Amino acid sequence: MRYIIILLLFSLGAFWLGSYAFEHSVDVSIKWGDWGSVTLTSTSVIIALLLGFLAAYFLISFFRFVFGLRKRIKNYKHRKLAAQANQELTKGLVHFTEGHWQQAEKNLLENIRYAETPLLNYLAAARAAHMQEAYERRDTYLKKASELGEQAQTAVSVSQAEMQFSSGQLERARATLIHLLEVSPKHPYAIKLLAKIYYQQEDWSNLFTLLPELSKQSLIKEQDRNRYEATALKGIFMTLAHKKDRHKIHALWKKLPADIREKPEAILLYCKALSDAGDAKASDRFLIASIGRQWHEKLLERYGLIEHDNLRVAIKRAEKWLEKHETSPQLLLALARLNRKFQLWGKSKVYYNSSLNFSPSAAVYLELAELLEELGENENAQMCYQLGLKYSINKKGEILKLKSSRHPDPSLAVVPDIDENAFSR
Repeated sequence: MRYIIILLLFSLGAFWLGSYAFEHSVDVSIKWGDWGSVTLTSTSVIIALLLGFLAAYFLISFFRFVFGLRKRIKNYKHRKLAAQANQELTKGLVHFTEGHWQQAEKNLLENIRYAETPLLNYLAAARAAHMQEAYERRDTYLKKASELGEQAQTAVSVSQAEMQFSSGQLERARATLIHLLEVSPKHPYAIKLLAKIYYQQEDWSNLFTLLPELSKQSLIKEQDRNRYEATALKGIFMTLAHKKDRHKIHALWKKLPADIREKPEAILLYCKALSDAGDAKASDRFLIASIGRQWHEKLLERYGLIEHDNLRVAIKRAEKWLEKHETSPQLLLALARLNRKFQLWGKSKVYYNSSLNFSPSAAVYLELAELLEELGENENAQMCYQLGLKYSINKKGEILKLKSSRHPDPSLAVVPDIDENAFSR
């Protein structure tokens, strides 16, 4: 409606202007030097000028159309080829999704010169070639994609590293990701993929260094982070223990974050590394001190397995802990093992029995059964074997009630005077 009103106003204005020109027309004399002169009305001159301008406009437009015809034909062909390239891209992606890799590769490369997004074509074609295990063609497409500009470098590097990783080319994928992280240090997917490569290559030191960034960017689940952390620490400590490098083991422990040093798993790894490196005394002292700082069943389990210099002192210490933690399965198990080493068979049997009733374990059933066989209590031993077998199958514990032995109770025997140094390592 607005345009109709404007057109109407324009028409009225033009009519009024024309009427005014005719009513006030005057003669105009145009002289052409010696050629003479021409006398016209002012209205005729205005009309002539308007017609001249229109003629010039149409003439210029005609020449522009004629001389631009070749370019328009070229652009038309280009648009047509670009449309075909887009159609081929769609077909290629459909074939790729369906798993027709060869046909997908062919479609994606068709008319790629006219594609609106050649980077996407080359990347998809590279993946299609990768799925056919045509790694040379894959790398060729990736190289062409990287030549499309600096903005394509990151996308190409990520795709290349991912395909190299999936094809087992870990070293090449690692080099690609390290180069990418030099350009883009915080790239999340590159960091996550590099962590997987370090894990597979058992490069524990670099993996452990990468873990804080993984956590900071929330790139890894807590469960996976704990697994990576435990595996990496174990690998580092084992390597240093194998080299008998106690100084580096101590230095590594001091450098660890406080939250990691408080974890029982890390404490156990540190203690084992020290022991394997030949410093068992320092390992045992640290373990005992750690139990004093924080109570944890895993630490108590190791306490019952290590070779104590003085078994009598070790037992008394554990019995003192028992006053506050009388239901601790691992403390009861540690006392059972320590008393067994100290040849207090009766007390050992009682502690084994109590530990199993709190926390059944197939391995502990076996230990008790072997002890009972040594004591000649074959019926009780068979009962433990059976309960251990049942537990290993259905994971359901049963209350263990050992039958009284006809033999004298060893726990009532007077403990002989034993040379304490005999139990030192």
